[in-house]
Amino acid sequence: MLAQFLGAGRLALLHVVPRLPLEALMSIFVERTPPETEQKLIEVASAELDERASRLGRQFGVRIDPEVRVGRAHVEIAAAADACEAALVVVGGFGADLVRELFIGATAEKLLHRSLRPVLVVKQAPQAPYRRLLVPVDFSASSARALDWAQAIAGGAEVTVAHVYEAPYESTLRYASVEDRVLEIYQAAARSQAQEALRAFLEPRRASGTDFLQRMLHGHPAAGIRELAEEMRPDLIVMGKRGLGGLEELLLGSVTKHVLSETACDVLVATERLAP
Repeated sequence: MLAQFLGAGRLALLHVVPRLPLEALMSIFVERTPPETEQKLIEVASAELDERASRLGRQFGVRIDPEVRVGRAHVEIAAAADACEAALVVVGGFGADLVRELFIGATAEKLLHRSLRPVLVVKQAPQAPYRRLLVPVDFSASSARALDWAQAIAGGAEVTVAHVYEAPYESTLRYASVEDRVLEIYQAAARSQAQEALRAFLEPRRASGTDFLQRMLHGHPAAGIRELAEEMRPDLIVMGKRGLGGLEELLLGSVTKHVLSETACDVLVATERLAP
């Protein structure tokens, strides 16, 4: 549906047959995995993927190229995306083997650590185009790319741009028993600065005729985004992969990872490499 809406020239449909679990199972009975067993799995997957590609191609009028690979899912997905120069990678929130994913880590999360391409993690059945988008921003370049993607996907959807702010050293000051009146003044100054930063961030887009709903929350980014998602119930959250500090692992651990695991809607994580 999204490929049709974006006018994509090609949709690559990929399935990865895992090698290691099969080898571990078969090693109980034989010295190595029989080549014909792996080949049979590939043939079955290829037949099912071909059928699905044909059906979706007819339904949406999009060129679909199916491919089956053998290996670790997140590694092969990233490699296939690079090989076909994909503008966007779309994966499910969980694979078919939910229990195994919970033990070894979700493929989507591993892919986000590895890929420099935008990744859309789908959790809900695609009944209709996205109608309500939430875009958390921290005014970084990756936030600007996230907003680019939101605009590209939105169509006539409602787009809310949100910023969750926290005054620098606020927790330290509170721990040091600073008077509430002083903290309130400090927080008010931080809110004023955040509002001005949001206005400046959106001004170029407003000048081109684009408008957005705006929300400003005080607190930790991960908790604030979750709170907004529970209130708004968006179809899609679009966010950047890197924060102002440029620490990808820190952002993925403290914000993106929480949003992925604690919200029910789809999540698109924009990256530094590509824009729509």
